[in-house]
Amino acid sequence: MTNTAAATADTASPPASKDSVRKVTVASMVGTVIEWFDFNLFGAMAALVLGPLFFPSSNPLTSTLLSLATFGVAFIARPFGGVVFGHFGDRYGRKKALVLALLMMGIGTFAIGLLPTYASIGIAAPILLVVLRLIQGLALGGEYGGAVLMVVEHEGAARRRGLLGAWMGSASPIGYILAAGLIALTSAFMPEDAFNSWGWRVPFLLSAVMVIVGLYIRMSLEESQAFKEVVEQSKTPEVVKIPFIEMFKRYPRSVFSSIGAALGIHAGYYLSIIFALAYARNDVGFTATSSLVMVLIASVFYFFAILLSGHISDKVGRRPPMLVGVVGFAIWVFALFPLIATQNHLLAGMAFSVGLIFLGSLFGPMSTWLAELFGTQVRYTGVSFGYTIAAVIGGGITPALAVALMDHYGSTLPISIFAACISVIAFFTILFTRHGVSHKDEDLNNV
Repeated sequence: MTNTAAATADTASPPASKDSVRKVTVASMVGTVIEWFDFNLFGAMAALVLGPLFFPSSNPLTSTLLSLATFGVAFIARPFGGVVFGHFGDRYGRKKALVLALLMMGIGTFAIGLLPTYASIGIAAPILLVVLRLIQGLALGGEYGGAVLMVVEHEGAARRRGLLGAWMGSASPIGYILAAGLIALTSAFMPEDAFNSWGWRVPFLLSAVMVIVGLYIRMSLEESQAFKEVVEQSKTPEVVKIPFIEMFKRYPRSVFSSIGAALGIHAGYYLSIIFALAYARNDVGFTATSSLVMVLIASVFYFFAILLSGHISDKVGRRPPMLVGVVGFAIWVFALFPLIATQNHLLAGMAFSVGLIFLGSLFGPMSTWLAELFGTQVRYTGVSFGYTIAAVIGGGITPALAVALMDHYGSTLPISIFAACISVIAFFTILFTRHGVSHKDEDLNNV
């Protein structure tokens, strides 16, 4: 960004109205919903059909395990995406980074829908699937932090920062609702053999339409107010030379706090919507459609829980609703699998829903909580890096590890113990983090 751009920012328009804040929130959220739709679409398909198609084996459990491991590959790429996009976004602006992230995700998802299976091209099929999944992971690694900052750094957002950040968090369940709903609709209107053979491709290919719409909306966004002000003050083409190094120099405790807190939401969420979905279908015997409908309904509860806890955090602080959520899930995870195992749709649906309500209470304030840990010059990098590192540990490993534990012990109890231990780590991280608005930088309070 040049001095001319900075000068333009200097002639800033009047304080933002509610309408302008709302416009930025909606526009940012649309792109994030699409990214999560694409990302979660693969996760649901990995649990349902991709295993036998790309990793054929005489043991169905092995196929599922390999498929979920491929799902986890994207989590390895997410921290790299967070650092790369964070670097770009902290130096040259949030908007450019977000446009590129959405474009990458769209290309990766559409290509999966065209990919030949193992029966057609052999070992090249799973290799290409892994490559495309890595592209998705890189894109999502750069999405979350940038989308959150476009909203919480917007002028006029301070008093409602918790709720506005929660709207960005709610993009995840909306994306999953759209993905699961489209899969359920597709599978319901064709024989199961047809869905397993070619019907699974339809949602991946239809995602291209959503991406085009999302790109159009995202291109209409203006740069965040806080970033404009930093550029305006620095009067240099780059705000920070190497944001990643600056992040560790100025905010080392914030980096580790962001990882520890986000561990809880990642482990709990992917255990609940990926492994538990596979468990409901493959081990308990629910159909693909009924399993998806239960998770779909639970995701609606998750959506409202995120928004409610984000709103509450503006009244009582970020910490209380987050602690309630992480403690609640640590207890409920011991009831989650036994209730699913009853084979009763009502009890199984309740198991999914209550678990996601607790996770929603944890996740609602988290977007803003993470943003408030870092200063503007490194905030994109800080939020993206901490959140995506936690995703590798808590999300990328959890579904595959849960399958392995189930195979070894023949019981879900070790899985629940593992999830509870992760929740304990998140609990103490949130409890003892010295938290305020950008400890050494009060710049977020100025917008």
